[in-house]
Amino acid sequence: MVMVSSIELESFEDMILMLHSRMTPVNMTSSLMCTDRICFTIISAGDEQVFIISSPPPSGRCRFAYVDDYGKAKCSETPPTGKPIVFVISVKNINETDSIIKALQK
Repeated sequence: MVMVSSIELESFEDMILMLHSRMTPVNMTSSLMCTDRICFTIISAGDEQVFIISSPPPSGRCRFAYVDDYGKAKCSETPPTGKPIVFVISVKNINETDSIIKALQK
C-alpha cells in the first residue's frame, strides 16, 4: 500500500522556490500542473511514499517560471535563456477512476 502525504504551500512563489531547490546541474527543469484553483506536483519518495505538494495558482499568466538574480520567483510566456525553469502545465480537469482504460476513454 502506498502512503500519500499532502503538503500545502502558502504561495505560488514557495512552490517555485521548492521545485528550484530540487534541481541539479544534470536536470535543470521541472514541471508543475495548475488548474484555475490550484497548482500541484507529485513527488515519489520510494516505492511506498508519494508526496502531493500544492499551492495557489500564479496571479497572472505563467507558462515558464524561474528564480531571478534576486531570489524571487518570476513568470514568463517564453523560457528564459540560461536559467533553470519550471514548466507550468495547464490542467483542464482532474478525474478519478479505477482503470487506465476508463480514464483514457473520457
